[in-house]
Amino acid sequence: MNIATIILQLAFIAFFSTTGAFKLLAHHHMVEEFDKFSYPHWLMRLAGALELVAEVFLILGYWNPIYAALGASLLTAVMIGACYTNFAKRPAVYGWGTMVIVLLSAALAAHFGMLVEFNERVFHLPP
Repeated sequence: MNIATIILQLAFIAFFSTTGAFKLLAHHHMVEEFDKFSYPHWLMRLAGALELVAEVFLILGYWNPIYAALGASLLTAVMIGACYTNFAKRPAVYGWGTMVIVLLSAALAAHFGMLVEFNERVFHLPP
């Protein structure tokens, strides 16, 4: 694992564990944001739970890259929804910032996915 991957993985763990906890615990800022977008509160809690599950997978990914690939893929899916919301219901600058996070999480998922595929091909060759 290279240093850039470790740093990106740690940044995602720190950022999304905080935002996921805020959504899951219905922090007043998150409630205001979801109310502003006319989204139901169950969606806020679902997004928070998915972010926290993804963070657990990213942490487990330090030992097994398949978990990191799953966690980054889950974050990519959640962030695509956030990207839509930011482009459709806010000024475009918010959408572009979210798009960067979508691309970084997709790149992280691809990196770990390729790492898993490489390990499968090298260490589990058919007889």
